[in-house]
Amino acid sequence: MRVFRRYMFFLSSQRWDRKKIDQYQDRQLIKIVRHAAKHVPYYRNLFKEINLDPHKFRGRKDMHEIPMLDKQTLRIRKNEFIADNASCYGVNWDSTSGSTGTPLHFIVDHLTKASKLAVVLRSYQWAGYMPGKKTFSIQSYTFDDPNAFSKHYPLVNLWRFDAKKLKKDTALELLDTIDRVRPSVFIGYPFSIFMLTRFSEKAGRSIRPIRSIVTAGETLSERRRELLEASYQSKVYDFFSHHENVAVITECKYQTRHICEDFGYNEIVDASGKDAAEKKAGELVGTGFYNYAMPLIRYRIGDQVILDNDSDVCKCGRHFRIVKEIVGRQNDYLETPDGRLLGNVLEHSVDNARGVMLSQCVQDAVDHIYVNLIVEKDFNKDSEREFEKGLRKRLGDEIKIDFRVVSQLERSKSGKTPFIISKIGHEYV
Repeated sequence: MRVFRRYMFFLSSQRWDRKKIDQYQDRQLIKIVRHAAKHVPYYRNLFKEINLDPHKFRGRKDMHEIPMLDKQTLRIRKNEFIADNASCYGVNWDSTSGSTGTPLHFIVDHLTKASKLAVVLRSYQWAGYMPGKKTFSIQSYTFDDPNAFSKHYPLVNLWRFDAKKLKKDTALELLDTIDRVRPSVFIGYPFSIFMLTRFSEKAGRSIRPIRSIVTAGETLSERRRELLEASYQSKVYDFFSHHENVAVITECKYQTRHICEDFGYNEIVDASGKDAAEKKAGELVGTGFYNYAMPLIRYRIGDQVILDNDSDVCKCGRHFRIVKEIVGRQNDYLETPDGRLLGNVLEHSVDNARGVMLSQCVQDAVDHIYVNLIVEKDFNKDSEREFEKGLRKRLGDEIKIDFRVVSQLERSKSGKTPFIISKIGHEYV
């Protein structure tokens, strides 16, 4: 029932004009800052240090007075971010390690979970999805049968496929299912959807056209979009969000990326932390509106965005700000000895590895990877075992894994430090 109410709210709020959006954001920011000042130890102490009076806080105008929050601070001081009345809002622990390989654990309360699901449903609706339409989803799933590659949910006309098990035979099975079922919507990792085309080409098969594709879970480059649209004869709609729930960016039917400004307050800042919205490009920073159990205020997400300040209101009629491009981190992909191809599905492997600050998986042979680790004092053999356990769930037992504690991560040809580097030629377009 809570999800339905939130969904109806988001259906209404997407039609607000700019003035109403700004007013709503100010109200929500004032409420979350005052709550944090009263109930959250980290912010209670921080606001005293910077002499911020929550009762005089005005919302967007005063956000610059609050220092930004980085992942490292949240990671090592997570208990200080838990509200002393968190149980009133619901305590649901979640984790992520993202594209940096930095493990994070945090609470997502009931209202945030419902709001996230509702805004996701609205986003998918913009791309042509409606409950009951034949829909395929290829993401990281865990089924009751550990050997299963797929599961059908007939009540909602949904077929789920585990991206961790994508290889030649499962890809052909998926292609057969596409031919038989004729889905309208395909949702999933761009990497997995794209690799399906590679398997189809090698098998000399064509792919039945899909009406619309929603990509999520990793950065969608324009080159990847072009390849997917050509392969599936479909429009591709990009969906951006993250586990910490302070930002959602999604595309409407005109394939315009909108910041969902009824879900959170998002700033674009330069390297020094100053507002960079007028410069059009900068780092995305977010403040969630609904997570009162563990508020995150001015949280540095880590992705760079380029705003489209030159455009008027989109043809869809929504007044949300428009993003021209999301510049996320780019990974290569790994190949397992049994022929599976794995990209961003590896990211959660590090979630439970205590003492790991940064990590990186490097493949130098089909049957071998080594993991570079930048660690803290509490890293030990148990941490390594937990990391390997997480990797084995995704990679299997045939591949050899070595761990190396290093002072810095390796760089790719482009000079970046991605979570996955392939030295056997598996670069992702």
